Amino acid sequence: MKNRIAKLVDINKIEIFEEDLPKLKDNQILVKIKSVGICGSDMHYFKEGGLGSFKSKLPMEMGHEPSGIIFDSNKSKKFKNGDRVVIEPGMPCVSSNWSTKGFHNMCDKGTFMGANHSGAFADYVIVEDLQLEKIPDSMSFDKAALIEPLGVALHTYNLIKPKLYDSVTIFGSGPIGLCTFSVFEKAGIKEIYMVDELDFRVDFAKKFGASNAYNINDKNYINDIKSKTNNGYGTTFCVDTAGKDSSIDGCIRICSPKGKIALVGIPEQDYIQYNPHIIRTKELQLQNVRRSNQTMHDCLKIYNEDIKIEKIVSHKFDFLDIQKAFELVAKYEDHVIKCMIEFK
Repeated sequence: MKNRIAKLVDINKIEIFEEDLPKLKDNQILVKIKSVGICGSDMHYFKEGGLGSFKSKLPMEMGHEPSGIIFDSNKSKKFKNGDRVVIEPGMPCVSSNWSTKGFHNMCDKGTFMGANHSGAFADYVIVEDLQLEKIPDSMSFDKAALIEPLGVALHTYNLIKPKLYDSVTIFGSGPIGLCTFSVFEKAGIKEIYMVDELDFRVDFAKKFGASNAYNINDKNYINDIKSKTNNGYGTTFCVDTAGKDSSIDGCIRICSPKGKIALVGIPEQDYIQYNPHIIRTKELQLQNVRRSNQTMHDCLKIYNEDIKIEKIVSHKFDFLDIQKAFELVAKYEDHVIKCMIEFK
């Protein structure tokens, strides 16, 4: 059986290959892909060939935000052919030091789709039953593909543990930033500010429900947010989804003393710069975030009947047009927010 797979063959260049599918092993399931989201980390590989000084060997497969239909359940006791499913891209080895402690995202012996394992930009993927969960008929495949970035947002929330009375500033109004906004909003947090460098994303954040949204190049945005929050001290939490010196610096300056900053965004370079004196004098806590940890089931419950989150999906491309889709996202063209690759 043949399988079409999109691979990054050079910087800014993706090609589609046709390969034979291997025979399924025990506990493996073959899923026909229906929708895959383009992630910010995919764009790092596309534009820079890797993350910082780490460069991947080319050609490489990408894609880790998939949903689809089970094509071969392989005698599974939980799933059957035709089941609509969402896929968790990470498969921990289960027996590693970190997995046994419940930190599946830290497992150094497991696999992650599009990183050290086959990517999801393909007609079919082979996964294990632990990576799957059924989705209701009422949930679109595009919405199901958002469960992975929503899982990153929920994992961030679980790590920093904001309370109902807290306030938050989110840097980056792209997909991860908007997913983070959505999770925090559902948790009951009323004051959520957003900051981005693109005007159309600032406008979208306002329409999406942010308390207010600002362009990071606005010299007054820090003072304006601080004046509205915590008696002038700033928001009690900040989340950086942009991974830039300017956004991290903004977090440090806006976050109130004794506050927490979550670093979610992946920088283009190995090293970033920030002012340690402000962090020290404010006694700020920095929380790094890696992917998500066992959030798929919770996100499905939270977003099962949600009709708002899918509004962030601004563009959809057929699999054969994946090069065009990546180019559009890379250049932030046509007011793109979230782009999906769909399979017929």
